[in-house]
Amino acid sequence: MDTIGLPETVVQAWGKQASQDFIDWLEERVPVIQATAQVQISAFVARQKANVLMLEQVSNLLLADEPVLEHTSEGKWHWRVPIDLTFPAYGRVGKVGEIIVDAQYGNVYYDDALLAQISAEAEQLAKQTLAQ
Repeated sequence: MDTIGLPETVVQAWGKQASQDFIDWLEERVPVIQATAQVQISAFVARQKANVLMLEQVSNLLLADEPVLEHTSEGKWHWRVPIDLTFPAYGRVGKVGEIIVDAQYGNVYYDDALLAQISAEAEQLAKQTLAQ
């Protein structure tokens, strides 16, 4: 983008390089500002939703890790929440899957096949861990 977007008095006061640096800086932040309007569900809430799903549908030994906010190709935002297997004696053993939580409405996207896959990964990792 060129400095035409700024008023001429600003370009004159700051100089062309400072004006361009400001525009570049601003362009980097515009997607974040736009995301704020669409992201109504916090990382904390997304993590809670994934934890409840794991507790109710799979196992109490599965725990959500820190969610990552992602922008989809459709222009929406969602949280990708890693799911870890945990043991009281070992702590977090390893990642066994991921759950997607809509960042605007809080919908949790999963099906029986995904839950079965997470369960199978957890069983395999549990066997490996306990065999050591």
